Amino acid sequence: MEKLLAEVAAELVAKARPARDYLTLRATCDNGYTSERVSSGPSDDHVRVRHLESLGALGADGNVVVEMRVDPNGAFTALLTDGIDQNTGYLPPTYGIVLEPRPRHLFAPYERTEVQSVGPLAAVEAELGVPLPPEVHELYLSGVTEFGDHTLLPADEILGVRRELLDLEELLSHSQNGWAELIPYAGPRDAVQLVGYHPLWVPIVRYTSGVALCVDLAPGPQGRVGQVIEPALACYPLRLLAGSVTEWHQSPERQNPPGMKAHYSAADHDVAEVARRFRTLRELVLHELGDVDLAPLASLASLRDLQVSGGRLRLGGLAGLPLERLHVTATDIDLPALEHLTSLTVSGARVDLPTLPKLRVLDVSHADVDCESLPQVDRLVLNADQWRHCKACPAAATLVGERSLAQALDWAESLSVVLPRRSVSG
Repeated sequence: MEKLLAEVAAELVAKARPARDYLTLRATCDNGYTSERVSSGPSDDHVRVRHLESLGALGADGNVVVEMRVDPNGAFTALLTDGIDQNTGYLPPTYGIVLEPRPRHLFAPYERTEVQSVGPLAAVEAELGVPLPPEVHELYLSGVTEFGDHTLLPADEILGVRRELLDLEELLSHSQNGWAELIPYAGPRDAVQLVGYHPLWVPIVRYTSGVALCVDLAPGPQGRVGQVIEPALACYPLRLLAGSVTEWHQSPERQNPPGMKAHYSAADHDVAEVARRFRTLRELVLHELGDVDLAPLASLASLRDLQVSGGRLRLGGLAGLPLERLHVTATDIDLPALEHLTSLTVSGARVDLPTLPKLRVLDVSHADVDCESLPQVDRLVLNADQWRHCKACPAAATLVGERSLAQALDWAESLSVVLPRRSVSG
């Protein structure tokens, strides 16, 4: 390891000239993936350095998180660990630990039955324990394999693709960042369960982009068993395409989803005008609002994600909205009890938290709160002083504002997470 770190130090010195008093390198390396950030001395001043090729070898055998001081002559001291997430998108970095993995979504159990059928989909039904609609069987018995820009997934590949999609959802369950992700959705309210991937979504088409089309056997309260959906992936939202395979088969053209997000500053539009113009918005970003009552937004009945910044922001009129994610930066706010809210970030203001029954992710690291009475959530983001007074026990914890990896490891240990430390000099 000393030789590998010496190579990193030498490359850093060569690429970061002219020399400074010393450089601080923070990096994460994992099986070929690397990310790094270089700052000048103990400051948060970013130093532009071309990608360090030598970093790849550090994580050849698994995840390595490193903080490294490098002098102009190439001498270095480094601290290495794993099991902690070091996010250097901004400096100072944030550090995250997972105390107990959480799934992004909890699925209601369903009653399995012994489905006895014949034909190409018999094995699929046996695995699911749920029958597929007759029109799906008819489609696979028809001999049609291509229509529109679709190619029907062979029956013997359905379970493999389903397992791949379930494994991806399981992988996200072990990432604290995955818990905070809102599933983008384009379709009628409550027609589809807003999850990343459900065990009773049966893929029948797969594109090279990774997007799949599925028969939905577990619809939302306003949906239909057998409806055709497109699960969310990357920039694609979850979409309801048709009420059945027959409807979809008759009109298989892929259409672009309707606009879902709007982004405005106060110079562009006032709040009332935005509410009038965009009745079906699901995501909205409003900046530089000053002192504003946001009650006009109550007419946006589909709004799920709201980001606002300003002075004194009055949000009490939004209590009836189906908001799931809220990000507020303000000097003063009044926060209503939001029944559907799962993720909340508050910055700049004193906030008294109301009852938020579905809250899973809370970030008040830049707010003034009573840390001794914070609610139990899956993921909690606080600064170092707040953590010292916090009594909550989240499943994942994030530390904001700490510049030292050693101090971050001390913080993790205070939460009963003891991570390895290896110091190397050369």
